[in-house]
Amino acid sequence: MSTNQKNRSGSQNEHLKRWCALPFPYPEVKVQKPNRFYAELLLEDYAGQVSEMTAIKQYFYHYLMFEEKYPELAELEECISIIEMGHLEMLGETIRMLGVDPRYRTLTKNKETYWCADNVYYGNAVCDRLAADIAAEKSAIAKYKEHQRLIGDPHIVEMLQRIIIDEEHHLKLFTQAMHKYCPQGVLLDND
Repeated sequence: MSTNQKNRSGSQNEHLKRWCALPFPYPEVKVQKPNRFYAELLLEDYAGQVSEMTAIKQYFYHYLMFEEKYPELAELEECISIIEMGHLEMLGETIRMLGVDPRYRTLTKNKETYWCADNVYYGNAVCDRLAADIAAEKSAIAKYKEHQRLIGDPHIVEMLQRIIIDEEHHLKLFTQAMHKYCPQGVLLDND
């Protein structure tokens, strides 16, 4: 990739991040010490059914489906998926620092369940997809808050708090889109 391509790509990403991201810095990714229990909790946020991996794939799919008929919604979905990628990276680094391989799976009682594309809500219409995105953000926020309560490492708790702030912002953006495109809860035509 040429320098000009990198600069264009970088400036496009910065533009996307400006309007769907909040201007607050992220904390440094660090942990007090390895802790398998904390890592197993974070694997749920990383690659569980309700996770950053699922959000990235779902929002990117919705972006593809909205791109032709609803470019503003497509841009929203793409922008938020990029922010979710940053969350995935922070969680993956934290899981690794906690002493667990950050593969795309959960660990429950030493049983691995790998992430699956069945976790994505594909939907059939604009309002259906937006409702699923809103539900995903609400579920993610609730799960992050529960994990904050269970984790005693202040570095991880701080990181989760910063992610929650983003998820609350995404919830607001998706809710605004729902009000604009689905003012009376009527499903728009199939895509």
